[in-house]
Amino acid sequence: MIKRILAVIGLIVILGWIIATLALAILPIPMKTVLFPIFAAGCVLLPIMLWLLLWMISVVTGKKNVATFEVNKEKSEETLSKATKDEAEEVISEAADNVSDKNNSEASKEK
Repeated sequence: MIKRILAVIGLIVILGWIIATLALAILPIPMKTVLFPIFAAGCVLLPIMLWLLLWMISVVTGKKNVATFEVNKEKSEETLSKATKDEAEEVISEAADNVSDKNNSEASKEK
């Protein structure tokens, strides 16, 4: 429940920042030349900072969340070995087909 509340608060902050940036771009405000670059940079940096915060929480607590990008090495190795076996079987079956096709064409030429 708390995670959802924090997620909604984060979305509200990001949307508010974007709306403030758009208002700053449209409305005639005296400090526009100073404030607009700050707000524009914030539109990029704020989501990145929130993602980094989520990632740091996942690192400290050891729990997976949206920002977790750690790959399970055992699963990736298993998937890789399975893919390699499948590819090897495919190559072998294609080679066998080619050999049998070649033998059939040679046999038909001899007749």
